[in-house]
Amino acid sequence: MSMDCAPRDIVITGLGAVCALGEDCDVLWSAIAEGRSGISTIRRFPTDAFAVHTGAVVASAACEAPSSRTLTGQLCHDFAVQAAREALADAGLADSGMAAMRSSTRLALVFGTGLTDLARPLHSLVEAVADAIGIDGARLTVSTACSSSTGAMGFGRDLLAMDTADVVVAGGADVLTPEVFAGFHALGVLSRTRCAPFSTPSGTTLGEGAGFVVLERTTHARARGARVRAIFSGYGLSADAWHETSPDPKGAGIERAFRSALADADADAATVGYVNAHGSGTEANDSAEWLGISRALGPRAAEVPVSSTKGALGHAQGAAGVLEAIVTIAAMERDLVPPTMNFEAPRPHGPPDPVPGPMPRHWSYTRAVSVNSAFGGANAAVVLSRDGSVRQARARRPVTVRGLGLLGGFGQGTEAFLSAPNGVQCGNGRVPAFSIETLVRGADPRGLDPTARYLTAAAALALRDAGVVVRGALRDRIGLLVGQRRASPTSLSAFADSISARGLSQLSATAFARIVLNAAAGACSKLLSLRGPLSVITSGPGSGLVAVALAAELLATRADVALMIAGGVDERSAADDVEPSDESRADGAACLLLGAEDGDPNAEPSSGSGPSVCLAGWGLAAAGQLPEALARAAPNGLPHGARVFRADDPTTGAAGAVFALAAAVLALRDGSARAALVTSDCGRSLAAALLLTN
Repeated sequence: MSMDCAPRDIVITGLGAVCALGEDCDVLWSAIAEGRSGISTIRRFPTDAFAVHTGAVVASAACEAPSSRTLTGQLCHDFAVQAAREALADAGLADSGMAAMRSSTRLALVFGTGLTDLARPLHSLVEAVADAIGIDGARLTVSTACSSSTGAMGFGRDLLAMDTADVVVAGGADVLTPEVFAGFHALGVLSRTRCAPFSTPSGTTLGEGAGFVVLERTTHARARGARVRAIFSGYGLSADAWHETSPDPKGAGIERAFRSALADADADAATVGYVNAHGSGTEANDSAEWLGISRALGPRAAEVPVSSTKGALGHAQGAAGVLEAIVTIAAMERDLVPPTMNFEAPRPHGPPDPVPGPMPRHWSYTRAVSVNSAFGGANAAVVLSRDGSVRQARARRPVTVRGLGLLGGFGQGTEAFLSAPNGVQCGNGRVPAFSIETLVRGADPRGLDPTARYLTAAAALALRDAGVVVRGALRDRIGLLVGQRRASPTSLSAFADSISARGLSQLSATAFARIVLNAAAGACSKLLSLRGPLSVITSGPGSGLVAVALAAELLATRADVALMIAGGVDERSAADDVEPSDESRADGAACLLLGAEDGDPNAEPSSGSGPSVCLAGWGLAAAGQLPEALARAAPNGLPHGARVFRADDPTTGAAGAVFALAAAVLALRDGSARAALVTSDCGRSLAAALLLTN
């Protein structure tokens, strides 16, 4: 097939998979081609206390008995290592192929995962996987529950665009644990039989596994003679801003992610030949998703095959998106579309052509869209093509800092921040009691854990500082990108307490929904009506600064985004007071409101926010490679007299680096600085540098 790619294109040169259908991509595709399902009776842990007994478990680990969280985390690690190694080998980058790269730090890993390992910070998992594979470059974790690995592929593309790496291994992994099984069972969304998306009976089947793709710039792949499996044409993110676990019934969030992905790909809906739907099998998801997809496809909605592979793969949680993308690529290479397995009778409000039956269908097409949605209303879509000639170079839009929202041991707001001692200023003190209702109309503190309250307060303060009111069309063009080390300790404790008090089979569904890393971001997006791009990332200490850099990249390159709220949040627990660790002392949140120069008029800063501050440059690099990040943030060197703000104290958590960034913004506002550089390089994931000017 033809693979003529425009210079802006990113190509996929390697695939790797571990799932219930097989432990490499060839075996996975053979199972799809033969109409086999990976769903069977769960033997890893007892299900006698539940009404459901089926799952899609990796065969080699089907009888493992993860009696501890440590073993569960090890399974996730092992799945990821195996799939990533296959992807690198498929790309011709194993062993001697890796030596052809100009530097070992130019190979990056972007890892998407959800609820696999609650015992340790997620960034430590990706660091362990990278160490095992020999990836010395930037390591980034994306955690938006069931859309995690889809978002990971998108951010992997962005790392290439930012010149953070020459090659990115992007994807994700998750494991089916007793806690996850029990949580979904408590929500009442599991099917008693094999998952049958868009059909009867309704309900999903949980699965597990890992999948990775190797992403490269077209020029890099051509220079080393790599085989191109597909073109990664674009991706889109959106928020439902609707509910903790249920999708917007109108499917508007899915539609926005789908349209954003097409816009990023410079593609029209008329060019889409196939859609791999999230298709979880639940009544709420399937009907809402089809509404969104059908509006995005427009007049051709009835002509385009729309299937779900979860009837074969199960719902692999954070790994679902990348595994479904891999199946889509394998099918597109063969002029086939994968089927919706177990389909018997259509449910109302489903796609007219779900490709029913056990076998793939012959169908020639050059562009497909794969869609995923998740708890907290986090939607993601990717465009995969084998004809990339439509993408054109784009001018980057200038990015400015419109507002600051600060909450920490000093209290709330910029004045309190400026008057506080440095130690408290950086977030090491406890956040004083405050009323979220006074900041956000309609906010009910009884439904928010501290992490959600902190983040929502900081985001609301940033909007207030800029004089921005979120209303009308702006709601769809303002997004939220959060750096966060762990889920709320309060919600994690409530979840554990519900199991101790009531047993696994009767755990609290509410507490379960709040232990995903993106729960707070989902709550914040709902309360503030933020329906643009939504994601949560972690890189350990300094995560907030990384979130700001990634949000700036989104604004600079995407015309459908007017504003981004970006920053970090930390919640200190009572246990942290007893046995504090380097990363458990922080408490609070810090957010910046970023805008593009040609954004919505409503985004103009208020007259009281001081001189305009330009986010002139940003750069990310491998841990320990701060000079490289600095070179990308300031390619022409630092402006004369620039002040340097370092955020290299790991005790300041995810938000600490954003407090340093806020101090730099305030210095430019009050005229005590004309330029400022903010850096962070205190962990093992990556280094970051941001340049601010007047």
